[in-house]
Amino acid sequence: MRPSLLTSLSLLLLCSPAWATVPAGFSETSYSSNTLTPATGMAWAPDGSGRLFITLKNGPVRVVTMKDGVLETQPGTSTLVTRLFATEPQVHTNSESGVIGIAFDPNYVVNRYVYLFVTVSASEQRIVRYTDANGTGVARTEIVTRLPTTGNNHNGGGIGFGPDGKLYWAIGDLGNGTGVNADLTSLAAKVSRANLDGTPINDNPFSDGVGPNNEYIWACGFRNPFTLTFQPTTGKLWINGVGTNYEQVFVVNRSSNAGYDAYENNQPPVNNYIPPVIKYRTNGIDTRNLTAGGAVRSGGVTTFTTIGGHGFRKGERLTLKGVGNASFDGTHYVASVPNDPNATTFTVAQPGLPNASSGGGTATTQVLGSSITGGTFYDATLFPPEFRGNYFFGDYSSGQVTRATLAADNSVETVAEWGTGFASHVDMAVGPDGALYTLGYTDGIVRRITPSELGQKLVVSGLNPRVVEGGRTVFTVRLAEAPSAPVTVQVTRAMGGSDDLSIASDATLTFSSTDWSVPRVVTIAAASDADTDADTATFTVTSAGLADEAVVVTAIDNNEPRLVLSSTQVVIPENGTATFDVSLSKRPTGNVTVTVARTLGDGDITLQGGATLAFTPTNWNLPKTVTLRAESDPDNLAGVATITVAAPGLDARPVEALEQDDELAPVISSTPITTVVVGRPYRYDVQATARPEPTYSLVGTAPEGMSIDMTTGLISWTPTAAGAVEVTVRVSNGLAPDAEQSFTVTVKADEGPQAILRRPVEGERVSGGMAEFFGDCVDDVGCTHAEFYVDGELRFTDTRTDNPFYFGGEPNRWDTTGLAPGGHLVRFVVVDSAGMRAQTEVKVCVGDGSCELPRPPSSGEVGGCGCGAAPVAPLAWLALGALALRRRRAREE
Repeated sequence: MRPSLLTSLSLLLLCSPAWATVPAGFSETSYSSNTLTPATGMAWAPDGSGRLFITLKNGPVRVVTMKDGVLETQPGTSTLVTRLFATEPQVHTNSESGVIGIAFDPNYVVNRYVYLFVTVSASEQRIVRYTDANGTGVARTEIVTRLPTTGNNHNGGGIGFGPDGKLYWAIGDLGNGTGVNADLTSLAAKVSRANLDGTPINDNPFSDGVGPNNEYIWACGFRNPFTLTFQPTTGKLWINGVGTNYEQVFVVNRSSNAGYDAYENNQPPVNNYIPPVIKYRTNGIDTRNLTAGGAVRSGGVTTFTTIGGHGFRKGERLTLKGVGNASFDGTHYVASVPNDPNATTFTVAQPGLPNASSGGGTATTQVLGSSITGGTFYDATLFPPEFRGNYFFGDYSSGQVTRATLAADNSVETVAEWGTGFASHVDMAVGPDGALYTLGYTDGIVRRITPSELGQKLVVSGLNPRVVEGGRTVFTVRLAEAPSAPVTVQVTRAMGGSDDLSIASDATLTFSSTDWSVPRVVTIAAASDADTDADTATFTVTSAGLADEAVVVTAIDNNEPRLVLSSTQVVIPENGTATFDVSLSKRPTGNVTVTVARTLGDGDITLQGGATLAFTPTNWNLPKTVTLRAESDPDNLAGVATITVAAPGLDARPVEALEQDDELAPVISSTPITTVVVGRPYRYDVQATARPEPTYSLVGTAPEGMSIDMTTGLISWTPTAAGAVEVTVRVSNGLAPDAEQSFTVTVKADEGPQAILRRPVEGERVSGGMAEFFGDCVDDVGCTHAEFYVDGELRFTDTRTDNPFYFGGEPNRWDTTGLAPGGHLVRFVVVDSAGMRAQTEVKVCVGDGSCELPRPPSSGEVGGCGCGAAPVAPLAWLALGALALRRRRAREE
């Protein structure tokens, strides 16, 4: 690669964020991190906690957490705050090896189990399990060992839990053809299925007892199944397979054979072979010539005939060109193809056109990339309704994200490029906020994609959850926009659903103008029953004036022995102990080991006895005792902890442990507000824990006019002059010691605002009627409005009190169609509550015209991005340059 090209591109990347390109009507936010490379996978904790787990190739698993509805970043930056969950102690990282898969137990809400797929050496891979204890991975357990690898590539790594509650994983051909075709002795090139304790399932399709077959095998014929996902609505297993000549997406059933290495996109319809439901040529296109009479349109449906087999798939987008009758030309989606690998005909819909016949010309497929990676189904309501159930997947080499829509019969209806510039894409997932998140392998960037224009509605994420019988699952609810008044949301079970599924948390949610974007958790519990039916129920989410949303919950039936607890809540006196008993609901077929551990909450609550309980087919109903202890501590706080009782692979139950102090001396838990502006009301609500209830007072000489409510602890004051004042609060309830909090409040004069123009950026080329023009106002008190100028003329005023301020009042409302092509000055002016103003100004280029300004730049013009004299490329140029660089590097490698 030429140094000049690399240097120029590096300079541009320093000047601008590495934005991806998403379709009109959507926005992308990039979050960077120095701790998230090289990343191999991502998954949201399915408890609604807003924690995104990210696996790193070399061993660590890190967590990013939502704070106030968005991913937590370092103050004033887009750099993520990450926390370490666990580090795998033994990892082989050569080539495609490493920590390459993550999945959560189907009953994670209760048992807190997290599973990883790990290459531990040049000859072995393992599936290991951690218990999530207060955000830290503990109790590492090896579930399945001695999985094959050669320590190079095609290790697979796909892992997940099916609608049957069983563990599935996928391994490729190890780069040397291991396990391909009819080889049922090796787990290479296979999908495997196990019980949650890692043992094979006796109804796996190739189980032959003492025969040569490997008992875990569920499906075969896969070259490199790096990722897999289960479709929320149907429970079907979708696998993305990296190919030799074709990248393929399969819907995999019991005993399916994807055909590798005998077949690739030409699997025959015999012997359980399955063709891909989506495919694209690896690093290229397919062009097929049409026969002389190979275009016949009748009743709005056109049948095309190719010279020789075409290999097209339903939903594939084709470009028809050069047909004798030009009305047949254009871009079309394949509506149907025969179930024949050598098929020469396919149909497309051409409604409204007259019947006609023609021929000649070509049909060409689209370019999507050369290394398919992670995919996900959109199972939320933030995106427009037509996106529900869509399948999104990425490509590592091209950086493209592709969207597939599905027909009513669940077949693929359309496949088309949806976004570009997703550098080194490896995985994607839908968050509890309803946004689509993607992950890059080499850049440490997490991207969040949301609609630009929403309108108020209920945002529900997790529309089709599954819950283990006897366990719990969740979905989340928030609003799409800030409400002008509090909004109440109700969750109810619709008529006709199973009584075994019920709402276990508060069914009434209230959102305000400050917490509307924070996802709230709705917990669904599934009762145990004696039948073998998969119970279902629909839960309706409603709010006055907004469209209802439906959540369909399906139970994973489990008639194995269940845990029986004498109590699900235990109160422990401080410096004392308390107990509860455990037994099984029915006789097990073999020995059962039950583990007991604190998984959340106060570390003062410990397990004194019964950490491991052993049950056998003869003593299964004899209760065994667990003893908890609450240590003495100086904090005088009543602690709470979750104790998880689990029989791995069978069942799990939570127990709430409460530390009880009879009397508590006061402890102040709130943080004082230490800055205020002259003439602005100061409010600080002092919060304290105490038993009995305390009283609040100000100690010493309080500032003139300051008062405190002795019952609630609310301090009120309006300062009249700048300076620093000392304040001391005392909280008393008759128990020693009193609690005191001393702090300094700095009173300052009102300062002017700061204007921050987010878009457009200096030198950006804009066009059309939906351009971006918005910014933020930073002020010590607050802003009242922002003014938008074009070439010195006020074009719009956005009146509001919260950021950002938009031209037109909403995203993408700047209409540039009336501006002459060429250079223009845009100015963003903000005004605070005292009437003080600030502004910033940049030059933009409209249309394809020259970017020369019609007049000299004003003295207030803001230039460049701080990269010396180097010009700043428009975002479109940067995206094209980055894509060209990636493609050039791919060719050179």
